[in-house]
Amino acid sequence: MSEVVRRAFSVAVFVRRGQELLVIHHLRLKTWLPIGGEMEAGETPLESSVREMLEETGLVGVFAPLEGACEGVPPGYLGYEEHMAGSKGMHMNFVFVADVGAGAEVTPNHEFSEYRWISRDDVEGLSCPLNVRQYAYMALDAVALPQES
Repeated sequence: MSEVVRRAFSVAVFVRRGQELLVIHHLRLKTWLPIGGEMEAGETPLESSVREMLEETGLVGVFAPLEGACEGVPPGYLGYEEHMAGSKGMHMNFVFVADVGAGAEVTPNHEFSEYRWISRDDVEGLSCPLNVRQYAYMALDAVALPQES
């Protein structure tokens, strides 16, 4: 009989400031990642993304509809991926992009030791999983549509 692996829905948010992305050096996983975490009971992926962004960085961002998105897709949604998250099991991860203003200041929390804003030129050399680099390029290339009033 095979062992049942814990599974959890989670979110990752690429916070975008102009043509830069926020990445954190995750203490437990010891790698560079976007901010994110597990969804709480009753949350949608978008609600979880807004909460995680605020909890982990103190930032409030704009999750705008993205060019080319299908009807009904949450604003800022880039895609979905699955990965093993060590002792936490399988993370089934919804990936988002959110924009913040030029003067946005990060207030770090206890989950990361350092953070930095990276440009497109920094992505390839980032010490992180391949899918993080792939989604980073997608986040930088995503075109946010104007918000309806």
